Amino acid sequence: MTASSPTPITLVGATGLTGSRTLNSLLASTHPFNLKVLTRRSLPSTPPSKNQLTTLTTKLYNDLFEAPTEGSAIAEKGGIYVSCLGSTRANAGGTANQEKLDLGLNRDLAKKAREDGADTMILVSTSGADHTSRFFYMRIKGQLEEDVKSMGFKNVYILRPGALLGERTESRPAEWLMQGAFKGLKKIGLSFNMATQAEDVGACIAELAANPPDEKVLTLYDDKIMAYAKKYHETNSTSPTSD
Repeated sequence: MTASSPTPITLVGATGLTGSRTLNSLLASTHPFNLKVLTRRSLPSTPPSKNQLTTLTTKLYNDLFEAPTEGSAIAEKGGIYVSCLGSTRANAGGTANQEKLDLGLNRDLAKKAREDGADTMILVSTSGADHTSRFFYMRIKGQLEEDVKSMGFKNVYILRPGALLGERTESRPAEWLMQGAFKGLKKIGLSFNMATQAEDVGACIAELAANPPDEKVLTLYDDKIMAYAKKYHETNSTSPTSD
């Protein structure tokens, strides 16, 4: 693959908070991508791609659980697979359903992408993820991390942001209150590196995809996420969104 050849990349979770920012950052990158989005909902309007070689195709599913078993490839050989897929207990309809989606579906999609020949996995996880945790959410996120690291990807990049700041399409009252608190702390310089703008997560992923680090497994917390986001904005002459 030459420097000017588009990098094949598959994105799942593109209609969510981090996924939508990732999609926009990939399209705004000067690096060319052959971008495939797997989704069960139509994408909102997207900005035009900055690089004329960048392409965007959307694969719509009635149910994303069909994707790992339908037979057609979801990722390209030598490409990148990005998961921003996640839910909440309330939206999933209970912890059992949340585990099926956040752990089971995520694991099955990643496995299918690897079988299709994807070399690199980028996963949005969460701060505190630990497969031995007694806390349900941290446990399933940690277990997913362990699972994808064992799948044989050449590179695995795991993002562990703290509280995510940004406007969601769905209503999450508790998260809205938490975001307000962190925004207030940030304004007076007391964020304690516990909150990350969703735009920074998206920019970080786009930077990792365009310029993959050498590490086989790389885990990034808020400070490193923001550092990679800064590189992205410098490279692509874009300004980070303030909130």
